[in-house]
Amino acid sequence: MSVLRYLARISAYLIASLLAAVWSVGALESFLHPLLDLGKPHVGDAIIRVAHLVALPSEYILPFAKVLAGLKFMVGMFLFTAVAGSLYGKARFGSCDDAALDVALFSASVAALASALPGLLHGGELLQATVGELMLCVMANWLAIYGRGYLIGNERPRPVRPAFGYATSN
Repeated sequence: MSVLRYLARISAYLIASLLAAVWSVGALESFLHPLLDLGKPHVGDAIIRVAHLVALPSEYILPFAKVLAGLKFMVGMFLFTAVAGSLYGKARFGSCDDAALDVALFSASVAALASALPGLLHGGELLQATVGELMLCVMANWLAIYGRGYLIGNERPRPVRPAFGYATSN
């Protein structure tokens, strides 16, 4: 494995660990407030609008906010587990295909897109954070793909010499 591929893979793991920390800390910060994310100025408005859009009764808005905070925590822990599993597989078996890391980065980007609603409604700092998370997901995924190279040695196409007389002109 070349040095660039090794550094790309390590960088992908570090970026995914940073994303896991961001999602987990954001969820823990939501759980520490009595109204969860409903007390935040623009985020709470977006949660209430979505709850009314899907016709949730008002007594289910707080449990809906708890579910959203739990989903944030689940995304963070899934990213952390994928990074830890990839590192364990690489250390234990010598190779790892990083499939769980790819799925975790995809789920983090989908969750970042879903959390972009307050930023789309109100703009500003909320939208910048979402765009930053999406850029980190794309960079980590690209670095993981580059660092992985070919998964199977036989996956590379073999060079084939054309048959004699194939490229002749009349």
